[in-house]
Amino acid sequence: MGPVFLVSDIHAGIRGDADDAPRLEDFRRVLERARAEGSELLILGDLFDFWFQWGQVIPSRHLPWLEALGQATRGGLAVSLFPGNHDFCLGGLLQSQVGLRLPGDGQRRDLLGARALLHHGDGLDPGETGYLLMRRVFRSRWAQRAFRWLHPDLGMLLADWMGAGDRLRTWSRDELCAYLRRALPDTLEEGDELLVMGHVHVAGRFTWRGARVFSLPPFVHASRGYATWDGRELTFRYLRPELAAAPIAEALA
Repeated sequence: MGPVFLVSDIHAGIRGDADDAPRLEDFRRVLERARAEGSELLILGDLFDFWFQWGQVIPSRHLPWLEALGQATRGGLAVSLFPGNHDFCLGGLLQSQVGLRLPGDGQRRDLLGARALLHHGDGLDPGETGYLLMRRVFRSRWAQRAFRWLHPDLGMLLADWMGAGDRLRTWSRDELCAYLRRALPDTLEEGDELLVMGHVHVAGRFTWRGARVFSLPPFVHASRGYATWDGRELTFRYLRPELAAAPIAEALA
């Protein structure tokens, strides 16, 4: 069995982004590598810069990405998409027509022999009360019903404006380590061996009370980072390694 491929923070479909088409071609390369070498591909959130499941409408900027994913799944690659903070309203055609698996938030599973928690990485700090409230509101059924009544053009403009502040943000070492120290006591359970997450836009390797924690490099960055897990080691891989920053490494406890 081949390794598991993991990627996050692709941010497909940024309005007016000249890098969107090149990023799609690079993503096709990762899909092909995963199909040829791997056992499955896990997308740990923020595949899209914004995604909302309207009943009869698909934003045109997403169509090439959906076709690339559909070709991969029809070719035999198992692809799981986890919700992020930019694309949490998943379902519908992503599952029925594109063929993606949608595990939901915070899936615990066996990952080639290791008990792993897979999560986008947002909302893990219990002290982030403002963000947690906003997250709960945005994911509520009534808020999504209200948003569905907006014209899609207006809805996409609103989402572009709201998401512009963090799509290219990279967390500092101190900021990320402090976040994990606050988050991990309430996030990891006894027996968890791995936590793999995205969201923070920086590659990192951490240890915490016997568990290993990995943050994935953001695919939206020009280095085009992703990772593979072979059952023993998680390896950061890049399509353009000369542009990649060195991963953070820290023992948190």
